Amino acid sequence: MRDYVTIMRKVFERKEPVAHAGREISLPYTGPGALGVGKPLMAILHMNPRLPIWLGTGTEANVKLTAEIADGWLPLGFVPRLMPMLRPWLEEGFRRAGTGKSFADFEIQARAEVNITDDVRGALARMKPRVALYVGGMGHRDKNFHKEMMIRRGFADAAQRIQELFLARRKDEAVAAVPDEFCDEMSLVGPVARIRERYRAWAECGITGLTIVTEQPEAMELMAKLVR
Repeated sequence: MRDYVTIMRKVFERKEPVAHAGREISLPYTGPGALGVGKPLMAILHMNPRLPIWLGTGTEANVKLTAEIADGWLPLGFVPRLMPMLRPWLEEGFRRAGTGKSFADFEIQARAEVNITDDVRGALARMKPRVALYVGGMGHRDKNFHKEMMIRRGFADAAQRIQELFLARRKDEAVAAVPDEFCDEMSLVGPVARIRERYRAWAECGITGLTIVTEQPEAMELMAKLVR
């Protein structure tokens, strides 16, 4: 990822034909089987040389790397109560950058589903199939980033059970094993008063932006009012 971001910054800046010799990526390619005929090239498009680069990451190592080399972060599985755990990771990344970088120079764009409804449990239930799919079926049994994220959030037993059921093709049971609390804390669902109250945690946790996922125009209007 470090090599990739370095290359993209060179592409955006257009100072010279892009060449890179990194630990993982060389451009032009110089590894096994290389023909030796590749040439550094410069982009023909004239773009913003400081086009911000945001990375979507979730593990400790990658969060630190994101804070070090990127301009913003799209956090995997973020909920407001995780910020005390995540803040030291980000601060370590800022220190590694060696440029005086801080939260003032860094964007954090979280994500939350918003649903205005009187049926809170029904709204949460509709989120569970996707959770079960990602926690139970994405990645290798022994290395699933979504399962690890669920464990970090304090739902280790549920994460293990969901994966076991999903991989056993008992998908309905896997969906049923997703805790309401897991879905509730990563969303804003319920009557307007409940959403307004629960939004405070998002507004005060240190993120700089919140991507709203909703099918309701009225939910978008509500969120626009809340952020003013």
